[in-house]
Amino acid sequence: MVILRRGGEAPTARGAQSSAREGARAIDRRAIMTAPYWLVSLPLNGSSADETWATLQRHTGGSNDLSVNYRLGCPDLRVGTLDSLLALSDDLVKVNALAEQVVEKVRRQYVDLSSSPSANSSVMGGNHESGTASHSLTVEGESVERYMTTFEWDEAKNPARRALKETVEKLSDRLARIDDEFKLKCGQLTTSKNLLNAVNRKSGAGINAKDLCGIINPANLVETENLTTLIVQVPKLKTEEWMDSYETLSSFVVPRSSQVLHVEGDNELRSVILFRRVVDAFINAAREMGCTAREYSHDPEASRSAKEQKSALEQEVAERSESLIEWCQMNYGEVFSTMMHVCVVRLFVESILRYGLPPDFQAILMKPNLKHSTKLRKILNEEFGKGASSHWDDGTTGDDQVGISEDMYSYVSLSMKV
Repeated sequence: MVILRRGGEAPTARGAQSSAREGARAIDRRAIMTAPYWLVSLPLNGSSADETWATLQRHTGGSNDLSVNYRLGCPDLRVGTLDSLLALSDDLVKVNALAEQVVEKVRRQYVDLSSSPSANSSVMGGNHESGTASHSLTVEGESVERYMTTFEWDEAKNPARRALKETVEKLSDRLARIDDEFKLKCGQLTTSKNLLNAVNRKSGAGINAKDLCGIINPANLVETENLTTLIVQVPKLKTEEWMDSYETLSSFVVPRSSQVLHVEGDNELRSVILFRRVVDAFINAAREMGCTAREYSHDPEASRSAKEQKSALEQEVAERSESLIEWCQMNYGEVFSTMMHVCVVRLFVESILRYGLPPDFQAILMKPNLKHSTKLRKILNEEFGKGASSHWDDGTTGDDQVGISEDMYSYVSLSMKV
């Protein structure tokens, strides 16, 4: 799962418009408290990018053990007008949410299917453990963490000089297309599973629905113009009562005709031979004493057809499961890469709205030591929030506090849980 959130609103540049959007950007605080990655942009404030990076490393990296930091490749995107950026900021919240949902759905479906005992070992390389299944999901041939920490903007798919709104629209369309394909494939698999479950429920159901062809030997059945054989499901606890009373449940029951045909769990399947004219009366009387009786016609062809249907459905479920596993493997990289590009665009837009033009910030991917997240936030505020008003959170009430609708920092910050 990936969770992103904004690190604060500029109180001057955005004014009333930003305040009106606060409700739509509420977040799950508990999820953020365990978020292992932060995407931040640090204002240069007259320093060079290298100097800003060195300062960050000196105070948070190495022996400080506060964070592992990576420079994030954020291109100089085409800005447009302030109004367009404000509108785009709102659109990015929605696109970002869609990206998170699709990434999580694909990942979870892959893990669920690959962890299933029925998963094809050739697809999974023989490894069905849920704890390692997600490790098989890669982005551009690399692990998710490797891709994130060495991220480079895909200029071929997303030209930096293209209008930002168009770039966001194309990223959104890409996500929607993958989501639609995912829903279609999941729907097909669900349909096949439901049909197979219905067949399995029938095969494990009571005597009235169960196929008895493989259980009943036709040699034990008597079928004439006047006589017929009923199959009765008798609970083992009622066997003695049954043997004492079945001959008198109706008239015209053949004495000593009840034989055990099959034992299954707590029940016995028994035969009873009687005249056809009293079948209904006997079935009703048997029901009253807690036994289920039914007429039975031995039809090997129908039984064979039912078995073939079940086998075909099992094969269909297996094939669609394997197909969906392969689809997740192939498309996870694209959807995660698309989400990462959405995050970078969002970080860029927020940075321009926060720091102004021209772009004057260093984008960073941070893997914080969550035990010291409060201290880390405080250091970031002290080193890169110089001149900020008391409006900004200094880190002392940061991610460790629950109940605040959104943390406010003197730098742009997004949180990301992978």
